[in-house]
Amino acid sequence: MGLRIRRYVLSALVVLVAALAPSPASAADNKSPVASGFNSPRGIVFFNGQLLVAEAGVRGPYCNHKPPPDTLCIGNSGRISRVNIATGHRTTLISGLFSGVENHGGPDEALGPEGLSVSGGRVLNILGLYPELIDEIHCATGDTGCAHTVALARAQAGHLISVGADGSLRSVASIGHFGYEWTANKLPQEHDSNPYGVLAAKDGTYVTDAGANTLEFVNKRGRISVVSYFGLRYNGFPSDEVPNCIARTDDALWVGTLAGHLFRIDEDGATQVTVPELRHVTGCTSDKHGNIYLVNMWTNLGPPGPESVFGGNIVKFKTDEGTSSVIARGLDFPNMITIGPDGNLYVTADSVCPADGSLPFCPNGGTVWKVRLPSENNQN
Repeated sequence: MGLRIRRYVLSALVVLVAALAPSPASAADNKSPVASGFNSPRGIVFFNGQLLVAEAGVRGPYCNHKPPPDTLCIGNSGRISRVNIATGHRTTLISGLFSGVENHGGPDEALGPEGLSVSGGRVLNILGLYPELIDEIHCATGDTGCAHTVALARAQAGHLISVGADGSLRSVASIGHFGYEWTANKLPQEHDSNPYGVLAAKDGTYVTDAGANTLEFVNKRGRISVVSYFGLRYNGFPSDEVPNCIARTDDALWVGTLAGHLFRIDEDGATQVTVPELRHVTGCTSDKHGNIYLVNMWTNLGPPGPESVFGGNIVKFKTDEGTSSVIARGLDFPNMITIGPDGNLYVTADSVCPADGSLPFCPNGGTVWKVRLPSENNQN
């Protein structure tokens, strides 16, 4: 299935929410705006003292000419932005990255730069989809702009990339190609790949593939292996797990899924852990005390509807006690999360929204929020 909101009837939201969009929670709560005006903000991480935000981009001009919901239009509007958290001022670390937008007759859903993690002096970023999907886009003879965009898309779609502090880029591995090939003969698993979450490790990188339903590991030489496979569920929405994020504590990895589940991954394999507050997880991070913070993109049990707007929240799970609680509410389609040097949480929100404010439920485009943690708990 993959994390593709077009399959979750987001197209209905524009009509349903135009006159009904609720207001965000009171400013008296524990969250405050940091910056706005992003194009579909997803991954978020601190690097060299600045906050980085991955932006999945907007609709591009070159399409596969299939009818909705299979219309894919590609461009190069993906980017990673630097944000001054004191002023909200933004500059660009790298732009011109692949962005694929699936158009389904409603609001566009961009899939481009997604998860972010830091490894040494470089930033790791995963780009969504897979290169084989680009083969469906055909350029007119002599259209050099289309040819350039298609070539970029084939080189970047589904890739794990490494970005330097100067904006230099190199490809580490084609996760999307691997996932697409890996699922080819794994029925009833869909033949699909959509890499989404990324976590740097000492000897390589972990990636969640929301389309292939896998947790994968990429070693320093770029070799990819499957750590865990999260199979189909057949009961409820979504029909498969859709693993989206990875966090790490001293003794295990933790994977959150769009199906609202948390899995502990250790040498004995994957074990599902009960966290009652989870609904549709897209982001997670951990602190040095063994706490995991998980983002519910929306909290109603089914696909998103009018009640989903400003319905996202953040759940804190104490791995040592096995207890959990909601620590922030009223976020509009929040997506990914990180802990700042001040010990507080930073989360991307309005993550399905273009920067131009054209959607009624996010007039300021994509946003970033700070969630203040109690002083006794926020020392990372």
